[in-house]
Amino acid sequence: MSDIDESFIPSPPSDFYETEPDEAPPLPVRVRVRHEADAQIPLRAVRYSSRKKRWAQTSNCARGVREPLPSTVRLVTWNLDFTAPDRKKRLLAALSYIQQHVLDCRTISERPEPCCILLQEVHESVFTQILNAEWVRRCFIVVPTSVDKWPDQAEYGNVTLVSRTIPVVNASTIKFSNSKMKRNAIFVDIKLSIPAHEDEPRLSGGIVTLRVANTHLESMPEGTPARPKQLKLIGGALRGRGILGGIVAGDMNAISPADERIVEAAGLYDAWEGDDDEEGFTWGYQTLEQLPPGRLDKVLTTGEEGFVVDQPERIGIGEAIGRGKWVSDHYGLVTRVHIVRED
Repeated sequence: MSDIDESFIPSPPSDFYETEPDEAPPLPVRVRVRHEADAQIPLRAVRYSSRKKRWAQTSNCARGVREPLPSTVRLVTWNLDFTAPDRKKRLLAALSYIQQHVLDCRTISERPEPCCILLQEVHESVFTQILNAEWVRRCFIVVPTSVDKWPDQAEYGNVTLVSRTIPVVNASTIKFSNSKMKRNAIFVDIKLSIPAHEDEPRLSGGIVTLRVANTHLESMPEGTPARPKQLKLIGGALRGRGILGGIVAGDMNAISPADERIVEAAGLYDAWEGDDDEEGFTWGYQTLEQLPPGRLDKVLTTGEEGFVVDQPERIGIGEAIGRGKWVSDHYGLVTRVHIVRED
């Protein structure tokens, strides 16, 4: 069966901020529901309504998208360190850095290129700062809607931001049953277009669904036995009927020789093509922990034809809110994902 979704055609453009699309009903009261262990649990994706002055569930259509669907997406991942003080200042500094220096948006009203921002270790006390950030309100869809969508009693978790120029047609989470640290993965399904030939209309190439996962695997040496199953669960969830393929990015906590084997065992491929040396290390330089530096953060793909991922580059090196007050103990990563024609 083809992965091309020929039925999904964007509607005519409308203003991306001031004119709101038809919106879903208000979010219902949230309750805890028991799910099978390691099941993919549906989540809601929300966008801010400037007219109604609140966050509302998105529609799985392209109304409000100002132009045809993109074929290229910028992907940013960054672990923001929940343990360090000044959480609010560091979170806002990280968002500002991504806005201005990674996505080149000099003002909060400037719309970024199509992108997904994957954040890990967002502390529960600053989650609302993301929802209150004007740039996020203007330009992004947010998953999850609240901290109670993280694993039970988690003090921190993952947050995914998707630019409004990309329709999010599905979102879900897997809460790892073997995690003692309350870790999970968040998935979003996004619609992208296959590039058309130069002499053809822009949308004639077709439309596909790409699944993007944001994760934080079990930490420390004692977490080594848990990481293989966690990544394997993600690898399986990145594939599905009607899905072109998938990408998972985040803090993989690759700190032991055993972690070099779990990527392949999960059926995934590392987007990093360089040597496993300081050129790719993302942790160990802005921390007091007595562990050697390493490439803890990664971008992994399912490897199917139809899309390619550029080699990731490090971001956030040396970023601080004051002398010795790093924005995070991790560097972030940025890459681009390209939908490509197979003919």
